[in-house]
Amino acid sequence: MRACYLSQIFSIIVQNAPFFLYKTCAELPRIKQHWFRQSNATLDFDSFTKCDFCSQLCSGFFYEIDEYWDMCLRCAKVADIIECEGHQHFLFFDFKCTEKCNGCGDDIYSGAFRCGKCRFALEFGCLTLPHSALHKIDEHKLKLTYHDDKEQCYCDICEQYRDPSLWYYSCSICDTSAHIECVLGQCPFLKDGSTVAFYKHSHGHHLKFFWKVEGFPECSKCSKFCQEEIFKCKESTCDYIVHCKCLDFYV
Repeated sequence: MRACYLSQIFSIIVQNAPFFLYKTCAELPRIKQHWFRQSNATLDFDSFTKCDFCSQLCSGFFYEIDEYWDMCLRCAKVADIIECEGHQHFLFFDFKCTEKCNGCGDDIYSGAFRCGKCRFALEFGCLTLPHSALHKIDEHKLKLTYHDDKEQCYCDICEQYRDPSLWYYSCSICDTSAHIECVLGQCPFLKDGSTVAFYKHSHGHHLKFFWKVEGFPECSKCSKFCQEEIFKCKESTCDYIVHCKCLDFYV
């Protein structure tokens, strides 16, 4: 079991089978003061949780703030005043911000990072996106890109329209461009094989997450074929299988 789902750039210093810890994870403070609500953040661990800040499903260590908010490690590293490659000015967190996110275009309801000089705003989810990612559509790493000067833009993965004003991933060598979700998928920070307890979702049994699935089983919710990012029931007598996007979570 891994204690996080960050990229594998740290040496493993603990191997007490089947548990592995990177040096960075081993040195995480158990309790730290966090700028959000000026509260203590307590380190916790779960094979499955949903970050209340970036809304991503994730595995491993996370911080719990005031015993109410769960914050993934990626969001926990973000300061309240930041610089962002996608904007020329400093951004600060505004609890009352109700602009649209300039990264994804979604409406903002519960605060975001915004610019004090213009109306630029970013949610945690866009602010913590990986700066580069691999995808089978291109032999090179795709780079997070912030604006496209083309008038007509399409995603090379789903072949659907892509808004040129929103962030996307691209390869300048191959002229590849794609939606962020098409590149990362719906659960990029969820560990393959993670168990989701029955009380965290709408199915009555424990579920197991898989990046890939053999064959093309039918989704129990939408009846479409499943190929990747699926949850499967752990009960041997239950054949429940569902897309990540089709499952209702209670976290």
